This record gives sequence, structure tokens and C-alpha cells, in this order.
Amino acid sequence: MRIEEDIYLENYEIRRKRFIYDRQIYHSYVFVVGCETYTVIVGDRIDEQTFTRIGYQMPPGISFPVNGLAEVCFDVFDGLECLSDFRHISIPGLGSAVVLKSVVLALMAHHESFSIGGFVFQPASGEIVERNRPTPLEEIYDAMLGLKNELRYNRRTGLPKKAPQPLIPDCFQAYKVVTTGRACYVVL
Repeated sequence: MRIEEDIYLENYEIRRKRFIYDRQIYHSYVFVVGCETYTVIVGDRIDEQTFTRIGYQMPPGISFPVNGLAEVCFDVFDGLECLSDFRHISIPGLGSAVVLKSVVLALMAHHESFSIGGFVFQPASGEIVERNRPTPLEEIYDAMLGLKNELRYNRRTGLPKKAPQPLIPDCFQAYKVVTTGRACYVVL
């Protein structure tokens, strides 16, 4: 793997690296929250045939965007040597909201720079992901994307919490498609 571009995007306060891995182009957006470094990996633009072959589906009644989609994943940054080893990140307290907001900023920067039609991703799943997790990842992503805004309650006090606020800007629309028991999110 070779890094072909390494720039700092001042408007987003995030570092973008362009690299080739397994003959495909990727962009890595690197940022720091607390004492941890994270990366958002955005794959090269995929067409509708590749999208379907990978196993994704567009939401009913929504056309595949002309500008294509990019597959997204993010994780704690530990070098770019093991891209296939993405796993669940446990973030205590309000750090998770800051990390997710930074992920959204990375996607906005990518959209602005490359005029991509949208993004697609699947949350990590399985026993390891859900262990010791009070809120399932799928619920977190539903709230983050504005797909769920029902009233929540504090488990300890029973008092209502504020309704979750979507982290994506109004110019984006999120959709969720569940296939083979696994959620797929499409953001256009």
C-alpha cells in the first residue's frame, strides 16, 4: 500500500490521505478525539452493479445515484496495515457523540471534494459488538442519521432524555435497508 496524497483540510480540521490498497483507491480521514486517533476509510466510487454484487440494496423507490456511492467504515487508527480488521469501538460518555460528529464531518469533506452521490455502510455486528453495550449500535446509527427520534429514558432514574438529534446535515437523506438480518445504511 502506498500513500499518494496526505493533506490537512483546514475547514474540517481533519487529515485526508489517499492510498491504493488491493488495486483500489481509498481515502482515509484521520482525526483525534480525547487521547485516541480514529480513521474513516471511504472506498472509491462504486457503480450500481458493484453495489449489488457486494450485497447492498437500495431502499424501495430510490434510484441509484448517477455519481455512484462510496462504502464507508471507521475505527481506531493503528496504522493502515490491517484494513480488513475493523472492529467495534467502545467510547465512554460523550466521546461517542464527538467521534460520530467527526465521522460525519469526514463524509461531508469527501462529498464536497469528490461530488460523490452518497455513502453506504453497515454497522459492526455480533456478540463482541453488543457485549456490555447498553444501546445497540444499530439504534445509535438510526438516531445519528435521523431515522429514529422516539423518546428515551434514563435507565437509572427513569426520567425522559432529550430526543436524539440527527448528526447529518439537512442536505443528506438517510435510508435503512435490512437484508439477511443485517442493517445497511444508504446516505444520499
